[in-house]
Amino acid sequence: MSAPAGHAVPVAPWAPAGRARRLAPPSWRDPRLLVGVALVLGSVVLGGRAVAEARGTEAVWALARPVGAGTALTAEDLRAVQVRLDPATADAYVAAEQRLAPGVVALRGLGTGELLPRAALGGGADVSGRVVALPLDAVPDEEVVEGGRVDVWVTWPADPAERGALPEPELLAEAADVAGVRPLTGGLGAARVAEVRVLLGPAVLPRALQALAVDAEVALVPVPGAAAAGVGR
Repeated sequence: MSAPAGHAVPVAPWAPAGRARRLAPPSWRDPRLLVGVALVLGSVVLGGRAVAEARGTEAVWALARPVGAGTALTAEDLRAVQVRLDPATADAYVAAEQRLAPGVVALRGLGTGELLPRAALGGGADVSGRVVALPLDAVPDEEVVEGGRVDVWVTWPADPAERGALPEPELLAEAADVAGVRPLTGGLGAARVAEVRVLLGPAVLPRALQALAVDAEVALVPVPGAAAAGVGR
């Protein structure tokens, strides 16, 4: 059908055939590419640093639990750890490849996580003092633990001639090593509730035995921070 006279026939505009869109090769100026390269390089650097640091460490023994002075050490008391040590002081600690001889004891209290120092090891005869079991009338402070340190105070029995006079407590030993703590399960009405084994030097040992003989009251005051894990003394 022909168009009416006086009216133009609409004609679709001509357009060239479209080209298939292709992916352009990445440009070095593409920020996404630069970020990816930076991440890869960062990973390589960090990995190399971790390997270098691992090569600079060595395995030594550390305490797996607190150990009191005079305690014989066993394999259950130790665990191997990787640490970086100053070459000047590395020989001061026991390497994990070494095995302790039977009968080796701790010459002082050692805390959990503390590296095992050679200077703190010896035989039973090397312990400077003797371990004395001190009975307590009250439950000891929670910081009175094996491997910690305490001040030992003694209150002597009152003199019957001095009526109403309160005996003065006496500091028997200062910063003594705790070798062990155990509760006492006595019968009904038992006066003692706990026993703490403490390493006492020769100078105070006679006085301590005298206090036990006359049933003096013993009190243990923990040294602040002495029972902290991994802290050497």
